[in-house]
Amino acid sequence: MDERQLEMIETAADWADRYDDLDEAGRRELARWLEQSPEHGRTFASMRQVLQDAALAEALESTASVVEVPIPELPRQRPSAMRPGLRRTGQEAPGLGRRQVLAAGLAALAVVPLGSYFLFRNDKNVPASPLRFASAVGKRRHFTLPDGSGLLLDAASSVAVHFTADMRAVELERGAARFDVRHDAARPFEVRTPGANMTALGTSFSVDRLTGASELRVFSGRVRMAADGHDAFVVPAREWALFDGSATSRGNFDAETRPDWQNDWLDADSMRLGFAIERLARYSETPIRLGDPALASRTFSGRFRLDRPEQSLALIGALFGLEASRRADGIYLVTA
Repeated sequence: MDERQLEMIETAADWADRYDDLDEAGRRELARWLEQSPEHGRTFASMRQVLQDAALAEALESTASVVEVPIPELPRQRPSAMRPGLRRTGQEAPGLGRRQVLAAGLAALAVVPLGSYFLFRNDKNVPASPLRFASAVGKRRHFTLPDGSGLLLDAASSVAVHFTADMRAVELERGAARFDVRHDAARPFEVRTPGANMTALGTSFSVDRLTGASELRVFSGRVRMAADGHDAFVVPAREWALFDGSATSRGNFDAETRPDWQNDWLDADSMRLGFAIERLARYSETPIRLGDPALASRTFSGRFRLDRPEQSLALIGALFGLEASRRADGIYLVTA
């Protein structure tokens, strides 16, 4: 391993250790560093996994204690903070900070490709515990996946990332996400929701997980959608497809002017009221619900602000003669 790779590993360790405390300027600086190379993204994801897994951290610290690995001296931006659940082993080399020790351990395992220790355990085709990415209510978040692909999470959303030597699979656990996929012909990129799988064919697309339904929007390239019990089909750029468990509906959209939740708008085109409530709820600290589940299938059209969920809820309710009623456990849309 050359000095450039060693420096990259410690830089990734430094960013990973400081990540939770970064301000907006720091996150922009990190984003620029990640964009410089796919290796940066893979190594950063590996170090984040270390800091979230005490067993991995201890294993790397132990490795660094018995294998002599030169670590280049880099400017220290602040003292390293111990993460909850991590502990020192007492085996650190004199003069090395904890980040440098973890980086040394990772470098010592360089007999396998960078990041492999975390993504593949003993068998390269058996994934380790998935990497998880999540966002809070009202907050969207950008991430770089280990393969260099971009991930944008809608508010109150989460994904589990399972990568192996011959596949890339992402489970959308809740909410919605946009994927800007880095091409890798040897490893297909697949997004899974209950009832449907979406496979990228070199593309940028978003997937929305809703109650009993999955919606796909393709911004560029093509995506193959396979829904349970139905023949797979390909969705080209500027088209959307929604599978509700029994049937699939499709249509067109303007990817430049109406990217939906990515620009704080709820773009409704014959949208079901139930789906609209789910999407608004991702931006509201107070739970938003329908007073009568039978109202969920009603449809409407229009544009409404996601970052003003209560105001938008009142406007949508007015279309149906409903009003927003605040109760102890949330805001309910009920008959006026």
